[in-house]
Amino acid sequence: MKGFGRCCALALAACLALAGCAPALPPQPTLDELLAETNAAHQAIDNDGLKSEFIWRKPVDESGEPISASEINSYFTDIADLESVDPDLVLTQEQMIEDVTYLFDAIYSCYGNYDRMGGRAAFDAAEQAILKECAQHASLSVKEFQKLLVPHFSFVKDAHFQIHGQKTNPCWYPFFFREVAFYEDDGQYITENHKIVASVDGYDDLTELFKRSISPKGEIVYYPVLLKDSTTCDETLTIHYTDGGTQVLQCEPYDYQEQFENADQLAIPEVRYNNSIPILQVNAMQSQTDSDWYEGFQEGANILGGSPIGILDLRFNCGGQGAVVVEWLKNYAKTLVPSNSLFINAYSGKQMNSVRNLWVSNDNILIILTSKWTASAAEWMIDTAYNLENVLIIGDNTSGEMVGSIAYVQLKNSKLIMGIGSKENIIPDTNDYFEEFRGFYPDLWAPAGEAEELAVKLMENLGAVQAEGEAASPAA
Repeated sequence: MKGFGRCCALALAACLALAGCAPALPPQPTLDELLAETNAAHQAIDNDGLKSEFIWRKPVDESGEPISASEINSYFTDIADLESVDPDLVLTQEQMIEDVTYLFDAIYSCYGNYDRMGGRAAFDAAEQAILKECAQHASLSVKEFQKLLVPHFSFVKDAHFQIHGQKTNPCWYPFFFREVAFYEDDGQYITENHKIVASVDGYDDLTELFKRSISPKGEIVYYPVLLKDSTTCDETLTIHYTDGGTQVLQCEPYDYQEQFENADQLAIPEVRYNNSIPILQVNAMQSQTDSDWYEGFQEGANILGGSPIGILDLRFNCGGQGAVVVEWLKNYAKTLVPSNSLFINAYSGKQMNSVRNLWVSNDNILIILTSKWTASAAEWMIDTAYNLENVLIIGDNTSGEMVGSIAYVQLKNSKLIMGIGSKENIIPDTNDYFEEFRGFYPDLWAPAGEAEELAVKLMENLGAVQAEGEAASPAA
């Protein structure tokens, strides 16, 4: 019956269009309506029972005795002490086998997500497969050896687990189709010219394809967005309308990588303004011991927390120290904001953050800008901000680096640097909240390079701030 009613509605819309009486576009939501809808979606994340999913990591030696903390720590190398790598250095078969054995001993002893990623059965199988492949080569260069290793770890769904900087799985990048803006009305997608989408070739679920976004005018619209496990996409979308028309849309290239590579990761955070809205750009989560950085970071929290609207720009932020995230939000909200996820040391059981199903009130609006480079501790900021009222996340989907942590193990012969962390992060799995390598979805999708301007336009269009150059209304 529901399908019959939808068919009738489409038929009626087509008849109205043919008769020259096109249906009106749906009204734009008010600011209060947008915030209410977003708050409800954020509050719907259920993090009850995460502690019951925690897996203690208790590695033992060949005699069954617990491996000591000092032995575990002996595998790790401080970042300042890491040796350089010669990718063209030739390794003998014996050297490769020695490195593989050392690597899997380190993984067993040091990796906090060892059991969560399949445990001994999965890692032993990977080790045997790698050793078998090494046996086929009398020698390999270091770069060839790295290339040999990577495919065998695809079962490790942890973006912090890396083989000399290379992840075990591809990340998922957003591709926007913005030639036409669509307005949503009860599951239907309508163009400005009142053409109603009937179908899209290859995509049955239109609500999954069309993402809520922001037009150049600051209106809330919907654009098709595809996620691809590559930074290139040549796919087109064929749209069929109820009036019988067809339109082919081209995707925009993903071009944010160059901007990220040119960003100063050590920049001291400093508030700037865009149409009276304070913006704090934070390019990394540095340590509290960096006093100049930390002072600018927390001063930004005070300024944004005291403003009706504030923007926290995390588009260039690949992470760092998670502890400063907690302090920033506490300073912004003037109270502790708990996280949704449980970040815990798999060996000691020490909880690294406060996890409660608690909603923190906030009279102001905090906009967080994201990109595919927003990762790790910066994603922890988003995970925690989900429990704060009136937060809008605008930009790309994030990097997807949350389930673990990173420390460095350097192999003896190849000198390849392995990212192996002792932390375990347990993330709510409700409402498609987060996925490793895919990240968090934004509340409003916007290409990262345009996210700030579109966020400001949205606030102008919703009447939260006055558009630049616009005369103020005379007093009554």
